Amino acid sequence: MIFAAGYMLLPAFCAIILQTIHREKPFKNLRVSFHLNVWFIVAGIVPVIIAFMAMGISLLFPNISFSANYKGMFSALPADKAADVIQQLSKFPPIVFLFLELILAIFAGYTINAIFGLGEELGWRGYLLSTLKNKKMLPTSLIIGIVWGVWHFPLILLGHNYPQHPYVGVAMMIVMCILLTPTMIYLVIKSKSVIPAAIFHGTFNAIYRISDLYLVGGNDLTTGVTGVAGMVTLLLVNFGFCFYDRYITKENVFTKVIGEY
Repeated sequence: MIFAAGYMLLPAFCAIILQTIHREKPFKNLRVSFHLNVWFIVAGIVPVIIAFMAMGISLLFPNISFSANYKGMFSALPADKAADVIQQLSKFPPIVFLFLELILAIFAGYTINAIFGLGEELGWRGYLLSTLKNKKMLPTSLIIGIVWGVWHFPLILLGHNYPQHPYVGVAMMIVMCILLTPTMIYLVIKSKSVIPAAIFHGTFNAIYRISDLYLVGGNDLTTGVTGVAGMVTLLLVNFGFCFYDRYITKENVFTKVIGEY
């Protein structure tokens, strides 16, 4: 956890170092703005929707079932230890525990997690997005997603997200990062700030495991936000924003050059 927390700050340091090398003013063109708008709220809501959608899609897979008694969350623990933890948690009604999880995740997403999320976002949706401003949404998302995904490989090999399949998990993480990027870029463009991306990132990190809490069966490659179910969910979310962009706002952000916004 200490390594991961420090690791998340490296892209911001790299962005500042690169700006210094190129004799640019620090933080210039990184879209750092605290001018509040509705997209700051959307950034905290969408990760929650993603988590619950991924849980629902996971239940469509064979041999995966819903459990309200926390078995899924502690399935990796030894049976005796898992039983003790579940017994303690059973004192709380599942709906109360779920409510507390949501409140804590959203609070963390707008506070401490957002700070560490900004450490990454100044690099990915700040400096790198600015560098790729002459490209359109899809190629930009592909490039940023691949770099962002590959950047995670030390954490994945240490067991993050895919403890059962760390090597395949590296490829899965790259795909997930590619699929996350269009939505996050859209938030940056619409809000005219990188802060909503940091809020999204922080809330996503706090909430994505909630689906595993109520699922029994499957594995880290299939269920939850980081599994195949999550990939399907992210595709649907991207299509949702694309539909909103094209047919409701009619701004066509997804088809224009990034630098036009």
